[in-house]
Amino acid sequence: MPGIKDWLQKASSDLKLATKSLGDDETLDPAVYLTHQCAEKSLKTVFILIGKAVPKTHNLGMLLDSCSKFDLEFMLLKNDCKFLDPYGINSRYPNDAFRVNQKDLIEAIAIANKIFDFVKNKALRN
Repeated sequence: MPGIKDWLQKASSDLKLATKSLGDDETLDPAVYLTHQCAEKSLKTVFILIGKAVPKTHNLGMLLDSCSKFDLEFMLLKNDCKFLDPYGINSRYPNDAFRVNQKDLIEAIAIANKIFDFVKNKALRN
């Protein structure tokens, strides 16, 4: 069964690939999707940490609410999860109402990195 390090490694590789897309306008949509994936996998790591089943959801808000039952400090990430959540769906399919640019990607990478580091630090303390 995959453990904490496995989940964090998957999250880290998503973040690394998103970062490699900086400057490439042709890969903006998949890159912002990967920032969402990094945050999602990071938050799901908490479930492994506390010995609970990993929920089958991609909703960062729902994951964050569950994590905050373990540790209220997770609520510090609420606005960050709200920012990234649309990238989990809107970036996957053609959508005239959804457009991202390099500035959006830079911000998404910073936020995903913040969530990743937050979870990683929690995991290393336990």
